[in-house]
Amino acid sequence: MRAMKRYLGLALLLATAWTLCGCGYTFTGQGTLGPDPDAVSRLDPAFRTMALVRVDNPTVEPWLEPRLRSLIRDEFTRRRFVTWTDKAKATSLLTVTIKKFTRSTIVAGQQDQSVKLSTGLTLIFRVQRASDGAILWDSGEQSQGESFFPGDSEGADLRVTDMAVRRMADLMTQNY
Repeated sequence: MRAMKRYLGLALLLATAWTLCGCGYTFTGQGTLGPDPDAVSRLDPAFRTMALVRVDNPTVEPWLEPRLRSLIRDEFTRRRFVTWTDKAKATSLLTVTIKKFTRSTIVAGQQDQSVKLSTGLTLIFRVQRASDGAILWDSGEQSQGESFFPGDSEGADLRVTDMAVRRMADLMTQNY
């Protein structure tokens, strides 16, 4: 009886594996021949040699520009969107515009002390053809927010920037 249960369990496991393989299921970033670089981004393969030319930061937060530059390079490289290069060799140019960065109290106690706060970031990503400046992709204004408790403002700032860059990268993979 035990041996039969073992064989039945093994058969069920194999049937499940074959079903998943048969329907085309793959893990993220993998296919039958490995990652498909042509399917990871909305950008035409001819424009995937990119330079991050500018991060416009009109805020009073000097840490924001270098943080976003680092996150963008890491995220796009991890997802195999682009090959980074300098502006002279690039086929496309990425410009990031920070529209707004906020921190505010969302819940206050009886003596107006902050009980819960929020931070928010609004960005625009724009990819242009290096040869003539034509816009290849524009994210439009995209906002990301994060609530946090007093004492965690730095952690919330790091999380909101990370989530904003991931969201932009996600938008670059959506083909609708």
